[in-house]
Amino acid sequence: MIISLLGFNRPGLQVEIDHFLKASSLDKDQIVTYTKAAFSQARQKIKSEAFITIKDKQLAYFNQYAPLKSTWMGYRVVAIDGSSLILPKKQNLVKHFGTFKNSGKVENPGARISAAYDICNQLILDAQIGKMEVGEQSMARKHLKSLNPNNDLLLFDRGYPSIGFALELDSEGFRFCFRLSTAWKEAHDLLQITEDVDWVLKKGKRYKVGKDEKGKNIENYLSQDFKGFRLVKIILESGETEVLLTNLADRNLFSLNTLKDLYHMRWSIEECYKRIKQVSQIEFFSGYSVKAVEQDFHARIVLLNLAAMIETQHLQLRLDERKCKHKLQVNRTQVNAKLKDFLYDILYRPELGKSINKMLQLLVNAYDIVRGNRRFKRNMTYRYKRKPLNYKAF
Repeated sequence: MIISLLGFNRPGLQVEIDHFLKASSLDKDQIVTYTKAAFSQARQKIKSEAFITIKDKQLAYFNQYAPLKSTWMGYRVVAIDGSSLILPKKQNLVKHFGTFKNSGKVENPGARISAAYDICNQLILDAQIGKMEVGEQSMARKHLKSLNPNNDLLLFDRGYPSIGFALELDSEGFRFCFRLSTAWKEAHDLLQITEDVDWVLKKGKRYKVGKDEKGKNIENYLSQDFKGFRLVKIILESGETEVLLTNLADRNLFSLNTLKDLYHMRWSIEECYKRIKQVSQIEFFSGYSVKAVEQDFHARIVLLNLAAMIETQHLQLRLDERKCKHKLQVNRTQVNAKLKDFLYDILYRPELGKSINKMLQLLVNAYDIVRGNRRFKRNMTYRYKRKPLNYKAF
């Protein structure tokens, strides 16, 4: 059941059931099949937490045995960001997860999702799915349990920063970098005549920390001046200004250009969400129950992490050894597609090495050429209408 749920995708429930039974059958002359109803009843016996446990063991194995673990200046850079999923229009899902309105003001059943993404190793360290009413900052706090304050450096977009959250992260030992919106008037005023300044929070000043379970504001008063925050203004090539709030206070180690490169790395989590939504086709769920939605979501995370490990620990290393005018990059959609084709052989059959080698042979030429310094205007006309050609489903 778990292997079949890991391999499920868009074609349809009965198609996937028959695909799995054909691949796993030891008797090629006779194949036993099951109905969708029987499968739906059987999957109710499996908790969605089973896939979270598999993901945790998967990451633990990577941390212990991976021959190559990438870092940035000695830190594991973790981007935290949230998004939403469109769910099937079923009353039980609306009741549990809630609804949201898209850009066309159409109300859809939806779920809030959040991910803590290891940018350097392309791994999803923690993923959550919950009700639409849950805020992104609340989900971000839950991610902290899976992270290590000793070597993790956290990146956040404009929807996350608050003084209370920044103080909380600093007190727990995390290094972080927030991007601030134009609503942070005090921060922007301090950067009027300089590009880099220390931000001292004055004693006795009131800052909102958050809300308790009853919805009442909990206020925080500083008992003494707080020193340790730094404000940085970065002018992008497009002319746009980024204002960053960080506790990376060592200017010799973290210059303006270094912080600019650091925050630019955050874009990788947007690409991660493209793989979750468009490449893995997560929104084509295999069932209409709450448990089915949660199972599908966490199963996709396991599969995407496995594909990332294949890429970073083997395929990209082989590409880096080639002599080429331009940089070569692994085609991640092809890796996911081939992994799905060989998933049942890898996880179900005894000859693991042979199955993996066959898959890797097919991925020898699965790469794209990366041409630097290219700029294209983002085309958003396809949004909610069609999927872009560059992100084919596997």
